[in-house]
Amino acid sequence: MPRPDQEAMTQTNGHAAQRPILAPPLRTAPDMPPRWEDVDELDFDTAADRIIQAHKTDGFTRDLPIADLKTWVVAPHEGQFALAPLTRHHPPKPLRSNGFSNLMVRIGAPADFIRRLPAPLQLANVNYLLGAHEETSSATLRLRGEEVAAVVSDRYAPLDVEELVTCVRDALVRFDLLQGVRVRGVASGMVDNMRLILPGEQVALKPGDVSNVGLDISTSSFARSAIHISPMVWRLVCTNGLRSPHRRGQLSFRHVGDKDRLRAGIAEAIPSALAHARGLMTQWQKAVTFMVEDVARQIEQMRELTFAERKGFEEEVKREAQTSALPEHIPLYSLVNALTATAKSAVPARRLELEAFAGDVLEQHVGRAQ
Repeated sequence: MPRPDQEAMTQTNGHAAQRPILAPPLRTAPDMPPRWEDVDELDFDTAADRIIQAHKTDGFTRDLPIADLKTWVVAPHEGQFALAPLTRHHPPKPLRSNGFSNLMVRIGAPADFIRRLPAPLQLANVNYLLGAHEETSSATLRLRGEEVAAVVSDRYAPLDVEELVTCVRDALVRFDLLQGVRVRGVASGMVDNMRLILPGEQVALKPGDVSNVGLDISTSSFARSAIHISPMVWRLVCTNGLRSPHRRGQLSFRHVGDKDRLRAGIAEAIPSALAHARGLMTQWQKAVTFMVEDVARQIEQMRELTFAERKGFEEEVKREAQTSALPEHIPLYSLVNALTATAKSAVPARRLELEAFAGDVLEQHVGRAQ
């Protein structure tokens, strides 16, 4: 029997050939786990505290400005990728999946390909590209504990969840909405979201089937998305959310420039978004009487859905139609409800995308009928 430290031997054409054993790929540390809660009516402050506490559980937050990222290297640390300064004035800082992806984009490396290489090749490729990269080498490491949660440029303007909810609260007070608004959904993780509804603005589209005007306010502390204020309609009976399409009514502010610009933009966006939400409710009311024909073809044309999402959507359509096979036609109201129900099984960021896609489906059909 060969010793464990000997190189592996293989037989090729009757002759022994040596094959070195390469170290397995390095891993990334896990990102903050995504979580979505459909909650009973919460006041704004209670819901905001839930998101804040979720981030505190994820680790102490601080930003580390780096004057020259070329003076750092990617090194192995307990089987994971880590960033470490050549001068060793900081201990190795493990890279989370998001931080690793940020770094790979920055140096022009294909992240998925790098992840599959043996560890020596991973380090050789990444550090070569890190040293050869000609663009500005300054950066900011967004840390959770000692882990790199994101790598951002100097232009990045952080407005993390604590500051965001304070800004939104001030705007709600300014427009006399704080006492009347209620929160029915809370998401935390790589993308955070608060689903605000106005119980005083509701419509019974069918007997016992009430929908509320509302807003989704979302952001990311990890450079994953802009700040979005999205008009939406929330259906009480099934806790489904329907959002305005991305091209209509959604107001976005990128994390760049001045924080004060972000704060002012958010405050001014809230009344505008509510006006769009009321328009979305008007479209939603029309969906009750609008019939969609050739349902199978309609679903087949939804290229935005993955294969698994399409299959789940088909099952939800059957449930809405109370049939064992896809119906030939169905009310638009039921089709959109099936799509928003499908969205609930996705992670928060994807759920929000699918709910906006449902808004697009609604607008396409209602707009075509006008």
